[in-house]
Amino acid sequence: MIVSINPASGEQLATFDPYDADRVDRLLTAAVVAQSNWRRSEVQRRTELLESLAGTLRDRKAEMAALITSEMGKPLAEAAAEIEKCAINCEYYATNAPGFLAAETITAEGRVEVDPLGVVLAVMPWNYPFWQFFRFIAPALAAGNGAILKHANSVPRCALAIESVLRDAGVPDGLVGVLLVETDQVAGLIADDRVAAVTFTGSTEVGSIIAERAGRALKKQVLELGGSDPFIVLADADLEIAATTAVTARFLNAGQSCVNAKRFIVEESVADEFVARFSAAVGRLVVGDPVDDGTTIGPLARAGLRDTLHDQVRRTVEAGATLVRGGEVADRAGFYYQPTVLDHVLPGMAAFDEETFGPVAAITRVRDADEAIRLANQTEFGLGASLWTAQERASELVRRLDAGAVFVNAMVASDPRLPFGGIKRSGYGRELGAHGMREFMNLKTVWSGDPAPRLVIKPDDVEVFDRGSGVRTVPYVGAWNSESNKITTGTTVFAVGTRIPLHSHNVEESVLVFAGQATAVIGDERIDLEAGDATWVPAGVPHQFINRGDGELTIYWVYGGRAVTRTMTATGVTVAHLSAADRGAVAASGK
Repeated sequence: MIVSINPASGEQLATFDPYDADRVDRLLTAAVVAQSNWRRSEVQRRTELLESLAGTLRDRKAEMAALITSEMGKPLAEAAAEIEKCAINCEYYATNAPGFLAAETITAEGRVEVDPLGVVLAVMPWNYPFWQFFRFIAPALAAGNGAILKHANSVPRCALAIESVLRDAGVPDGLVGVLLVETDQVAGLIADDRVAAVTFTGSTEVGSIIAERAGRALKKQVLELGGSDPFIVLADADLEIAATTAVTARFLNAGQSCVNAKRFIVEESVADEFVARFSAAVGRLVVGDPVDDGTTIGPLARAGLRDTLHDQVRRTVEAGATLVRGGEVADRAGFYYQPTVLDHVLPGMAAFDEETFGPVAAITRVRDADEAIRLANQTEFGLGASLWTAQERASELVRRLDAGAVFVNAMVASDPRLPFGGIKRSGYGRELGAHGMREFMNLKTVWSGDPAPRLVIKPDDVEVFDRGSGVRTVPYVGAWNSESNKITTGTTVFAVGTRIPLHSHNVEESVLVFAGQATAVIGDERIDLEAGDATWVPAGVPHQFINRGDGELTIYWVYGGRAVTRTMTATGVTVAHLSAADRGAVAASGK
């Protein structure tokens, strides 16, 4: 029996019978069939689906946030932020998938293409029940994969809600199957020939078992496992900002995240001040019902997590650490634990050696930066690290830290644009960014013994785009017939006394003055440019270029994307900057 329990009250919310073998078999078969069709879909179809997912998540944000809060206990504001982050992730891959999927030309004859692997089994945790899944599924769908979700059995209602979001957004029937099954059925799923790969987020112990099972079947895995992330504060850090950020880094989600800061390693000369500031800020946290607006610390997800955490605190204090505040089970219904600060924690103590999954911060004092780095690395984990010091010394220290990510003067967090994952017993493989998307893709080398001739594009070969009033553009879009093209380039010639109307683009633009003299109006700035000068325009910023000389002005421009739009400031009209017809004779002739 799979049971949903409200951790704020201990109340049983719902029960579910695990799916039987026939139902599991049908879902696996449906996923394979749907994925065989999806892998042939156009990239535009995939990006449109991701945009739809983002919109559906936002439309149902309040409903989904309330569900997360009731089933795993995080405050409503944090739950809503989780849904928003899922939507942002979908939008990120909708924007960037075409570039990530483009073939890479290596030589005149050889290129690398990417193909989806197939149906990926996603074994997901309870602590971020939507984010952990959507950070996987957005790039997986963009890549052409299908998926089977086996969610943590403590959040079955979230799993079914995810299924409904996917359906409402228009995900093809069967492409993503959601299973409610017992843990002992996972081994059979991994071994099933219809499953091509496995992604898992959770404990190191379970990750080792999944890796062994998947390795036996020779299937690709991505494992994002435990962490005991160091938060290093050196003497030259800004202590006020460091202490304030440290509270969020440790106590977000009631401390129930692999990437939460857990060990605070502080240089001795500033330790007293840091502990005072940090402890005072922790004292302002509000433990309460997660549906109340003022609550900043909700319950732990399960009673067993609270009991394990309390035992770690007890053993750490008995070993000689100082209990600064907290250290008690909250006196109320539900699975609450008081925010706790432990000082003078040393290697060998439970709060230093073990992963503490809850609202407990362990502070270790060190002589200098060298000892701080040594103790930061003295762990079986290697997920993330936060380093607080002056920027001029940070780069050397970053290279010495054993971690999948190092954040300087900031807390560790996952970002859709950057690869996320760990080393050592924190797992292997990466999620997010281009690297995460390619984890579940086959890199296919393609060699052509009769390569197409290299193109030399001359102005006489390209149709001129007459923009009126003496302004003419020649678009030099490279690699006309290749999906690998990621930018749009060209030249624009201005007759004497002419200008481009004030406008903006959806992508960044770089401009080089080839000949003549120009005035660039960019936002609120007006800049005079000579031949050889260059400038750039951020996406969305209104701008124009004016010929201020007594001869023709020629500029060379580069847009940071192929699908460029132009919005005229005067009219608000948005048009494609270079339509297919505007790309000239080379494209039309297929040269």
